[in-house]
Amino acid sequence: MRSGSWPWRIAAREGVAAARTGRWASALTVVAVAWTVAVVGAAGAVEVSRLVDGEQAWIASGGFVLTASGLSNEDQSQNPVPAAVCDRLAGLDGVVAAFAALRSSQPATLGTAPGGAVSLILVTPGATEFFDVTDDADGVVLVTRPLAERTGVMPGEPARFLTGSGPSGSGLRSDLLRARVVDPTMLGEEFAGAVLVPSSDVIEADDCYVRTDAAHVDAVRDLMVGTLGWDGAPPVVTDRLRTDEFTIDYSDAYQERTLRGAWIAGAGVLTLLWSVLTWSRRSRVAIYATFGMRTDSRLVLAVAEWSTLASLGVAWGWAIGVVGALSLGAHPAVALAQVTGQGLLVVLAATVGVIVLGVAPAGSLLSHLKDH
Repeated sequence: MRSGSWPWRIAAREGVAAARTGRWASALTVVAVAWTVAVVGAAGAVEVSRLVDGEQAWIASGGFVLTASGLSNEDQSQNPVPAAVCDRLAGLDGVVAAFAALRSSQPATLGTAPGGAVSLILVTPGATEFFDVTDDADGVVLVTRPLAERTGVMPGEPARFLTGSGPSGSGLRSDLLRARVVDPTMLGEEFAGAVLVPSSDVIEADDCYVRTDAAHVDAVRDLMVGTLGWDGAPPVVTDRLRTDEFTIDYSDAYQERTLRGAWIAGAGVLTLLWSVLTWSRRSRVAIYATFGMRTDSRLVLAVAEWSTLASLGVAWGWAIGVVGALSLGAHPAVALAQVTGQGLLVVLAATVGVIVLGVAPAGSLLSHLKDH
């Protein structure tokens, strides 16, 4: 601090006093900060929450599910997939769950809906983990939700299925199993009306389904190509859902979201407001300059006044923003993170603007009177 200037401690006290006695100017600043923080934070929270919802729906529809099928031969037959190898993939890094499926050529009938034919698919034991259902000592049968709603099958109830034909046209009855109702959305419509029966007897399967995550999808795809071949022929590995230039990449969508830089506009609005208030009170600044307050002390005064008002506005705006974001459907964690982060960015950037305005030259009281 240069000799003859106001002490910074006194300048800071003067700034706090100015914030307390500023009346309409102080009230306007607090309200402006509060609503800028609230609007920017809540808008960002809602936008990010919608992206999260979209990504979760995409994942639930099979976004990270890979399918391996055998190559077609010249005689139009298709190579099988080694079922045991597919099931063992679940123990490897990056694989959430995996199972192999073999479609039966004969339809089946559930004991709860006699006479109604359904598709029967034999699956490896890994299917229970894939669909996140518990096994049972007596064995389980996985009934897809659309079929369960149509036939009245309830989760956990005893169930039998009838398949094939016996000596007098009667079906071959399965053992009594426990029904597990599963959502087939991530595997596609072909599973919607099917009964999946876990069995360790499946040796050669039609397909292998593997669930992974964003960090391992490429590595798991290469792993499937290298391990699920048959007689030296690699399998055909495809994504359950199409991924190309016409589909959304949610990682890029988050980085390129429209309101990511909204805090810059918010800070600009607050800086403009503060510049208008500074100009309207230029006579006060001129009086301080006349009484020996130099640039450094004037800057301390301005920052102290701004910080006092901004802190009140941020606290109020944070509460408004969080409540507003939640009422508009934002996720609680996203609302807290976005309103807090965006609010801090708005105020910090606006503080830089206040500092720039604070070091602007100030005329003396005499020069101000001459202007009038």
